[in-house]
Amino acid sequence: MSDKIYDAIYKIAKQTESDVIIIWTGHLKIQGLLLDCEDSKCLNDIITLQDVTVKCHKHHKENENEENQGKHFKWINIPSCKIDAFTFKCCSLDD
Repeated sequence: MSDKIYDAIYKIAKQTESDVIIIWTGHLKIQGLLLDCEDSKCLNDIITLQDVTVKCHKHHKENENEENQGKHFKWINIPSCKIDAFTFKCCSLDD
């Protein structure tokens, strides 16, 4: 199943106006620049993002300010089997 998600992400990425992807895994919302796999640097079933923001969306927020800002990373790897949903920034209605 995860290889279908991996393939779908890169297939859709070729047809979108944005390289910024938003991924949901469990209670995390992850946004970053999708690494281009044309140069064969990517590993199968691993999605690599650069300039990443990770936000936690819990049902009971203890510190809402901290969760809204999120944590920032230079890059992150996400196994595609952990991805619940994804979209590209050009398709998002909110920031």
